[in-house]
Amino acid sequence: MSSQAAQQFLLIAKSVRGKAAIDLVTRVIEHADIFGFDEFLRLDSLVNFLKQENSQILSTLELFAYGTLTDYESDRTRYMSLSSVARRKLQLLTLASLAVHARILPYAILLKELQIESVRELEDLIIDGIYAQVIRGKLDQLNSRLNVEFAIARDVNSAAFNRMEDVLENWCKNCAALLNVLKFEAMKANEQKKKALDEQDKYDKEMLSMIKIIDLQGQNSGGNIGRRDSNENNNNLNILQASSNILASNMDSKQSGGKKSARQTVKRFFRS
Repeated sequence: MSSQAAQQFLLIAKSVRGKAAIDLVTRVIEHADIFGFDEFLRLDSLVNFLKQENSQILSTLELFAYGTLTDYESDRTRYMSLSSVARRKLQLLTLASLAVHARILPYAILLKELQIESVRELEDLIIDGIYAQVIRGKLDQLNSRLNVEFAIARDVNSAAFNRMEDVLENWCKNCAALLNVLKFEAMKANEQKKKALDEQDKYDKEMLSMIKIIDLQGQNSGGNIGRRDSNENNNNLNILQASSNILASNMDSKQSGGKKSARQTVKRFFRS
């Protein structure tokens, strides 16, 4: 959300031209409460004027919106000369960019990226950043590092948006591929479950039919059946029950070889 100062400058920037436009951008860059510049870069009238009249000012505004101190030092001719106030502002923005990507920032890295020579000066800059609410964190002087708790979000240019769009598109494709794999695996699992249930139902029906046959054989033998025949029928029933148990066990362990063996056992019983 833009600060009140930024909103006031935006109203002026919509109609300002000439030297006044250059002065306005300079004041925006150096203002202590303004750390977002994308809204100024979306003012077509201002941007078009700067493109034609002073590309250095436009590049400097883009630097403060998206860049770092390293970008400035690598090609100073592209940008306007920075005052000490503007340079310190760019250091704070660079600190925010570093803090967004890491929760722990060693002093050695900060000294290099912010181009500061002494630890005392570095800690003063960090404290300024905390007071300006650019970052929030704690100085760990014992371990020579900054422990980051919060950092403001920098403006995002079109190139960064394109990169994010590509990353999200690839992520969506990967999710879709994973979903198809899961659907296929679920379909296979359901088919195997149905097949197993059908086989169990078939074996249960076969076993029930065999038990009925033996029961009918016992009834047809009449009341004059001897102890030997009674024992034989009991043994037959026991064998049949054991066969049923084998079939059930085979269904649980899903061992097709065991099913075949159990079926052969039942067949041998009826052939005997």
